[in-house]
Amino acid sequence: MNKSKMVFMTTLLGSVFALTACQITPPEYSRDRDHPRYNQRQMTPEQRAEWQAKREHRHDQREHRQDRREGMRENREAQRAQLEKACRGKRVGERVTFQWNNRTIEGKCEVRFSPDKSPFKR
Repeated sequence: MNKSKMVFMTTLLGSVFALTACQITPPEYSRDRDHPRYNQRQMTPEQRAEWQAKREHRHDQREHRQDRREGMRENREAQRAQLEKACRGKRVGERVTFQWNNRTIEGKCEVRFSPDKSPFKR
């Protein structure tokens, strides 16, 4: 009997809290100026021009970074093509030398090229 009363009271309290939570509504704004976005500060034309210039500058920087990345990607692709060309027709483990950016890189042809680390140290 005690257990059934406890279950009944728990269910009753849970449903009361659930119904109460469902009835809570957000505050209604009676006028436009009561709305939180109404009180945001408006920009003067000078401030707007400054903001626009900064925005355009950030856009230009983003484009510059993208151009630089594309150049690096093309550079890597060209280097990879030269590596494949150097190892074409060679046996696995045979030593190969090729020029890249005024540097001589030596290594072995394997399933993939693995350069010696010494030319990369400065």
